[in-house]
Amino acid sequence: MIAVNNYHENEVKFLKSKGLTDDKVINDLIEFKESNPTLLKKKLPTEMYDKVNLMCRKYMDRLARFEVDYDFIVDEEKFKNVAVCCLESAPILHSQIINNPIAPYWKVADYNVNEFVFVEKTDDINKTREKFFSREIPLKSNIQMNIGLFYCEGKTYICFIWNHMCMDGGGFKAFWGDFCKAYSDYVLYNKSPLSFSTGSRKYTEVYKDMDKATFKKAKKQLANVSPRDKNRMPFQSNNVENSVIIVSRRIEEEYFSKAIAYCKGNGATVTDLLLAAFIDALSKIADIKPNDKISVACATDLRRHIKDSSSLGYTNHVSFVHCAIDKKGSDLKDTLKAVSAKMKEIKADKFMGLHGLPLLNFAYKSMVYLQAETIVKLFYNNPVLSVSNVGAIDTKAFSLANNPPFSAFVAGAAKNKPCAVMTALSINGELSASMCLRGNENDRAILESFFTEFEKNIKSF
Repeated sequence: MIAVNNYHENEVKFLKSKGLTDDKVINDLIEFKESNPTLLKKKLPTEMYDKVNLMCRKYMDRLARFEVDYDFIVDEEKFKNVAVCCLESAPILHSQIINNPIAPYWKVADYNVNEFVFVEKTDDINKTREKFFSREIPLKSNIQMNIGLFYCEGKTYICFIWNHMCMDGGGFKAFWGDFCKAYSDYVLYNKSPLSFSTGSRKYTEVYKDMDKATFKKAKKQLANVSPRDKNRMPFQSNNVENSVIIVSRRIEEEYFSKAIAYCKGNGATVTDLLLAAFIDALSKIADIKPNDKISVACATDLRRHIKDSSSLGYTNHVSFVHCAIDKKGSDLKDTLKAVSAKMKEIKADKFMGLHGLPLLNFAYKSMVYLQAETIVKLFYNNPVLSVSNVGAIDTKAFSLANNPPFSAFVAGAAKNKPCAVMTALSINGELSASMCLRGNENDRAILESFFTEFEKNIKSF
């Protein structure tokens, strides 16, 4: 009995040292962790996508960015209490990557909530946001996500930057949906915020709902041929820069809804629209001719193959398909027609996005990591032009204590030139699109020109 009491007392001190201030939540969290022994591990494996994103440090800064804005003041203390429960439920977020050349792994690390959540009152949210999104999370950091809780003129702007090794956009949406529910139940009903996912992070979860025959075929999808494409964003040089620049545009619901209506009337999707508008805008600034071939990679969420993704842990389940069209066409509507036809062809494949995964996994399983990374790099074709559509934000799922967000923003990792990746989402009918780049002011001007043409394209409908 004495040992049990000592253990409990030590755990109480431990959680208070992390910044948790609510005694009821502390006791409930201790019981929760005792009933989930996986949360007590001090060492976690690097899953396949963790290793892929570790390899991709050659092409980008590995950091994803997101923002959700609310028209009320979020309770700082309660938010931080929820944040500690989140970290204790998802230890990957307070782990340090040990880049072992034989087998890298996550080492669960000590932390304080103030290393996770940064609070500031500001008179200039744009400047504060820009500074926050330019920060780094080094590989050796003990915290893999930073959250900015920024108060400005009666509103709360919540910004996120995290190591892409931990989760993709789909994983983030699951994470933030869980956080919002936990915060809401805690504030409104005094329920301890313990509803975070503790599920598997393995890439093989993508196969779990397949019948035996389909699974066997899926595991044989070894090739993932990506077309070579000469088209590029017209940067003046491909020098690796230190500065992170983000250029974005918002398209009002009035215009975006008309573009969507046109697409629906012609059998095209919102992703088709984004791809076509991207290609046409690029052609205006990079001198791509109507008869020129072009290929743009498109991110696809592999959770599409999973019937119920709510049991998954916070992780990556994303791949790329290649929208390669034989000719751009004479105008935007020609491009949209070609893109839509190509994407229909891609979606007809029931193994969409799964090609190449078994071979990638074999490489990481059969060799020591340093050897596998070297081999994978030889065959990995990093997309130079790509589009990632995070999709429509569910404002109900993202509500905090019955306060839905009025705006949101997404920017992927800062890419090294010549790579140009446009990331987009929609919220309350409004489209938000951005590019994040390691670049200079000349590069910023080029991206601004691109988005001027992109905006014209969406509004042309």
